[in-house]
Amino acid sequence: MSIAVGAILRIVERPRLRALEPFVVTRDDKKLLALRDPSGISEAVATLSPELVAVVEMFDGASTRDQICQRFAEKRLGVLDRATLDHLIGELDRALLLDSDHFREHAARQMSDFMMSDIRPAAFAGRSYPADAQELSASLDAAFAPPLGPGSIDPAIDPGEGVLPRAIVAPHIDFHRGAPSYAWAYRPLMMSTQTPDRIVIFGTNHNGLEPFAFTRKRYQSPLGQFETDVAFVDAIEYRVRAELGSDAAQSLFSDEIHHRSEHSIEFQTVWLSHVLGDRARDVKLVPILCGSFHEFVSGNRSLTESRLVALVLSEVARLSSDQTLLVAGADLAHVGPRFGDGKPFGALEKINLEARDRQTMTALATGHAQSWFAEIQSEADARRVCGLSPIYSMLAAAQPPLEHGALVSYAQCPADDENASWVSIASMIFPAIFPAK
Repeated sequence: MSIAVGAILRIVERPRLRALEPFVVTRDDKKLLALRDPSGISEAVATLSPELVAVVEMFDGASTRDQICQRFAEKRLGVLDRATLDHLIGELDRALLLDSDHFREHAARQMSDFMMSDIRPAAFAGRSYPADAQELSASLDAAFAPPLGPGSIDPAIDPGEGVLPRAIVAPHIDFHRGAPSYAWAYRPLMMSTQTPDRIVIFGTNHNGLEPFAFTRKRYQSPLGQFETDVAFVDAIEYRVRAELGSDAAQSLFSDEIHHRSEHSIEFQTVWLSHVLGDRARDVKLVPILCGSFHEFVSGNRSLTESRLVALVLSEVARLSSDQTLLVAGADLAHVGPRFGDGKPFGALEKINLEARDRQTMTALATGHAQSWFAEIQSEADARRVCGLSPIYSMLAAAQPPLEHGALVSYAQCPADDENASWVSIASMIFPAIFPAK
């Protein structure tokens, strides 16, 4: 295992694994199962041999330690002695990967500290990108370099000079895989002589239960912080309460804790701070996490029937000024065995994926929210487009409607060591400041 070894914190008599994200890694030509916490409460990654996988499969919360050892022997998997089992349980508990008293106490402290603060700290600084401001800025500057990046800015030849984009679709993938696509997305804002007075960011809430999760907290990054437009958020809550009742208004903040460990908005604020520079201090932020729209994709319920979704997005449109920039932090397809597909995605599958992605982005370029949604719904979200809800929200919140978007960057990023699974990403600008790529 790749997590720290330490003394057992307390006896966990009936161990239960938390809801963790599994994926396969290769170490010394051996395939291992890795487990990590999608909520971000634990930063540990456990890598398990096939033998240990057979053990943790019995961590169901009902079986005692003695029963686990007995079942292991009954399955003729070998001898599992109590000392070995207790050591494994102790490591997983210390890493906060078990549903235990230790985990629940730690999670409660984290949640309490976050909710009491008026700041949303840079959770991924030093993990997904440099925590040092100079080092971070240098790494972001490097993303502009050709051939993958858009190149440095030359106001004499760049046609978008001085124009403020109305909306931007940017990735939310980690920077070491997607930095050039971020550079393409945010280059027009860096070029512009105008500064938005407000930036509404719609980010994917990968663990969200509610359609939206709002916060009034200030977003920090190593490059500075953005003040949240509290009056804007208050106005939306007030309207929802007046139209739909207190329960609906409270639902806007039910998943607020997810802002603490969700990267989809944080990564945008890092880039926005970088490209705006000193101008960022004059810009207010409206960070909105968007939960899954799967119930609408399945056809059991029409998205247009959701009064909450419609009301929130119409209020964003009503409250937005001409100098409001809309941003969707959104990745596209998630394909291959890591995401549940039965076979690896080879060269031919990747070609077909790009063709399908570009067809979807053509619908997005029209600026019509329903056309974008229909593209994903038509295939029952077979590509697992995790940017569905933030992109839809961005399009629906734009008044007058967006049109003539330009696809300026498209890429496919490996999602496992075997290059069998892939995440596709794209950058799009409204209006079409740059020619399509």
